[in-house]
Order: sequence, then structure tokens, then C-alpha cells
Amino acid sequence: MSLTHDPRTPDVIVARRNWLGPPLRTLVGAAFDAACADLMRRVEAEYAPSVVVGIRTGGLVVAECMVRFASTALPVRPLTCRRAATATKSRIPKLRSVLLGLPRPARDLLRRAEHRYLIAPRAQRPRRQEVDPGESATIAAEFAALAAPPRILVVDDAVDSGVTLAAVLALLRDIAPPGSDIRTAAITQTLENPLARPDFVLFRSVLCRFPWSFDAPG
Repeated sequence: MSLTHDPRTPDVIVARRNWLGPPLRTLVGAAFDAACADLMRRVEAEYAPSVVVGIRTGGLVVAECMVRFASTALPVRPLTCRRAATATKSRIPKLRSVLLGLPRPARDLLRRAEHRYLIAPRAQRPRRQEVDPGESATIAAEFAALAAPPRILVVDDAVDSGVTLAAVLALLRDIAPPGSDIRTAAITQTLENPLARPDFVLFRSVLCRFPWSFDAPG
């Protein structure tokens, strides 16, 4: 267990606070919009994308929100990369109703436990991700028709193992014209050493509850 040093608090107390892994932020409503706006500002401080690719589902929502705060109009293209965790949750009957019936502290505890005991260990044995071939072909055709190589911003909501982001990057590097510039952005990076790190990120080692999360308030 890694300890976070705090001169005001004994290490054992800090370790106890963090025994379930990263802290949790809830980003819904105005808080979600503010986070997307902040991320867009960070991107534009260093980079001027010409097209945004949003990884379905959460990354696409983040991308569409981000471009509303961009200094210039930007097209957003969706790209699906299958993720087992979301599919598993969707097969559990009435999971959302059960979670929302719990007190907020209990939901927070369950989310942190899921990350600690399911997501983080799974990151040590990543599985191959598949990018949607139809969406890939559409994006490739659009890139081929451009007069100049695109500056591509790939957006996801959260990067855990980085397997999904790595798969999308590999695909885009394969189909983008020579000279294309590809950067990545995410609201949060939850693990220290993902396979692919976002170039722009708001939070590190922080879990986020998004509007579409199973345990988000309606």
C-alpha cells in the first residue's frame, strides 16, 4: 500500500483514508459542464485541433460538451471501442435502481471498492479491444478527403488501464494521412501507469461519477 505524505497527519491515518484507492468526484449538471470547459481550455492553451474523435459512450459525451466551449467550431466524430465492464453492468437487472436507493456514502464506497478490487487488478491483464470497423471506415474516408493532414484530438471520459485509448490511437495512426498530429484528452486518469496516457487531463488518481454512470443521481 502506498502512503500519501501529509505533515499534519500520521501516515497510518492517510493510508486508512486511501485504503480503497482514489477519491471520488461527482460531475453532473453544472459541475460536468465546468469540467469539460476547463479541459477544453487546457487543450487550446497548447494545441489547436481541427477534428475531435469521441470514444463512445462517455468520451463522446465529453467531446460534444468540450466543443461547445471551444474558441472555434469543431466537428466531432464518434468511435466505438468495446469495453467489458460497461457491458457487464448493463446485464444486471435493476442495478441502477438498487444503487440509487443507497445513501451517497455507500455508493461512494462501492464505487471505490469496484475500482480497487475489479478495475485496477484487471489492468494488469488487459484484454484486446475492438474498434468499430464501420465508424473507422467513415473517419478514414473523411481524412482522405482533407486538403491537409488533420490535427486530431481523441477524447475519453476516464482512462483506467489505457487499453481502450491505446486501441483507438493505433487505429487512428493507421488510417490518418501522413503528417497528422494526434493528441488525447480525458477528464481523469485513474491509474498511475496506463498503457496510453492522455496528453491533457483534469484529474489524476481520482475517480469520477459522470451523468451516465450507473450510480449517478437522475
